[in-house]
Amino acid sequence: MARWRLWFLVLFLACCGMVGFAMYHQIYNWVMPCLMCIYQRLAVIAFGLLSLLAVFWKPASRRGVIILGSLLGLSALAGAASAVWNLRLQYGTPDPNLACASSLPFPIDLNDPGWPGWLVALIRPVGSCTSVDFTLLGLSMPLLVLFTMLVLLGLTFALSARRWRELKRKFWV
Repeated sequence: MARWRLWFLVLFLACCGMVGFAMYHQIYNWVMPCLMCIYQRLAVIAFGLLSLLAVFWKPASRRGVIILGSLLGLSALAGAASAVWNLRLQYGTPDPNLACASSLPFPIDLNDPGWPGWLVALIRPVGSCTSVDFTLLGLSMPLLVLFTMLVLLGLTFALSARRWRELKRKFWV
């Protein structure tokens, strides 16, 4: 049981590190996120929160493993899909039919004074999706997010499969 919790705690801390890294570059280096970056950030936050749930709740049934693994997988796939779309906007041929930033509606009205300032700073899309504002080791931010989300997806699959086998073995014993 300790391994399950430890691994998902590591995944939660990795997601916290990813969001912290993005916020550091947004606040101190003025690398402003675009709409696709915000969607990637929200997917990382969702994956992190679900990982935190997995730290405190170890499914005791195969149905629970399927539900938790599916939710984690969907959030990782959503982050990977938005990263792929962002990469298409950055490196693909310019197409006026592809939309980002100001042309897509953001589902939350961030001008409402009821929202805390830190939350508005976390999820306000400002930048352009077509410009490459930041690279690390020659890789743009969406490419880093894509690789990371695929690794998180693989780890989730491995942990869920391991728990599935534990429950299957316990069921037959």
